[in-house]
Order: sequence, then structure tokens, then C-alpha cells
Amino acid sequence: MKLDIAYIDDNDLNLDCIRTVLDDEFEVKTFERPEAFLAQFPASSYAAILVDIHMPVMDGFTLYEKIIEHHHYNGCPILFISSDESDSARIKSFVLGAVDFLNRDIRPEELIARIKSKIQFFEKHRSIIEFTNLRINLTLLKGYLGEKELPLTFIEFKILSLLLRNHPEVVAKDVLRREVWRSDHVLDATIYTHVSNLNSKLASWDFEVNSLKARGVQLMKKVLA
Repeated sequence: MKLDIAYIDDNDLNLDCIRTVLDDEFEVKTFERPEAFLAQFPASSYAAILVDIHMPVMDGFTLYEKIIEHHHYNGCPILFISSDESDSARIKSFVLGAVDFLNRDIRPEELIARIKSKIQFFEKHRSIIEFTNLRINLTLLKGYLGEKELPLTFIEFKILSLLLRNHPEVVAKDVLRREVWRSDHVLDATIYTHVSNLNSKLASWDFEVNSLKARGVQLMKKVLA
């Protein structure tokens, strides 16, 4: 099964060329306008996104920022592709956080290889954790329950992230102290207070954080009364 890739460029010839080059390896979805891409973004999940830099109304740099701030962004690699080889364009793309800057004259086999390598790296170092309808972004330190952003404190975010990565195992209190607070001197009462506050913000979720006293805490499915 081919992986989905999005390519946004205001030039029809560029869109056709890249689609032809990548068609054997990927399912390429093309968009002439950044606004059109953003309008369908919530309904799609991509393995990579290619973005042209110079576009009217919204340039590639602005589009990049809107993508990474979108709560449906899955953390996949975003690569700029452009005929602009200026130092300023390259530097700005990497300052923003793009994983690669590709010249439009790149050889087809190199283009495919570089996209594949970025996707493989992403799959091994995913920054997004999804569990049922809960989604957390480890890079942006944000959590979402369905379409709604959760008002998590930094400590609550770290507790939830740790529990999701270890589910369904129990996370011992000593591990919580070490991974969340970086201290061995956090009181049990402090841990339980943060867990209680976290559960209040997850009230509409099907899971909750259970405090198992001597053992630690665990993410468990709610028992319906």
C-alpha cells in the first residue's frame, strides 16, 4: 500500500512533474493553493508534506507554521522544495524546523530516496502519540481530546505522556518522580493531587488515571456504573 504524500505548489507544471516522479512510490495528493490544503487537512493523514516556498497569498513558510500548529498535524516530515537556492531561503527553512530543503532540479532517484529516509526516521521517532480519541504532541507539548485542546499544565502533560508510552503497564511512583519531576523527594500527596487534577480534565474520556497507592499509577478504562 502506497503512503500518502501532500504537495502544495501554485504551478501546475511543477505539480504534474513531482506527481509523475513520485507516483510509483507514493500516493501523491496535490494542491495549487495552501488554503485548499488546509481546508482538507483535518480529514487527512500524511507520511510527508512537500511545500513550495514562493506562492501568492500565503508563502510556504507561512503555510509551514500553520501546519505544525494545527492540532491534526501528525508530526510527519515537512520538506521545502524550490528553485530558490539563496542562503536566506535555506536558512529560514531550517530555522523554522523543516527536515529538508530540496532543489527543484534534484534527480528523481535522489528525491525519492530523501523522502523515504525522512519518513523512516519519522516513524522511528514519532512526536505524536494517539490513543483512542486522545492525541498528544510531544514537540508542541499539547494534548487534544477529540477536537478540543486540553488545558494541561506542564506536569500533567508529562504524567499523561509517560502513562501513554507505558500503557497498559503500571508506572511506579519512583519512575514518576524521576521522569516527571527529576527529583526523588516529591511527596505521594503531590503525585496524587496532580493525578486528580489530570483526571478532572479528562472527565469526558473513556480512560482515567488510577492511583494504585503502593504500586504507582496506571491508565485504565473507566468502569461504567
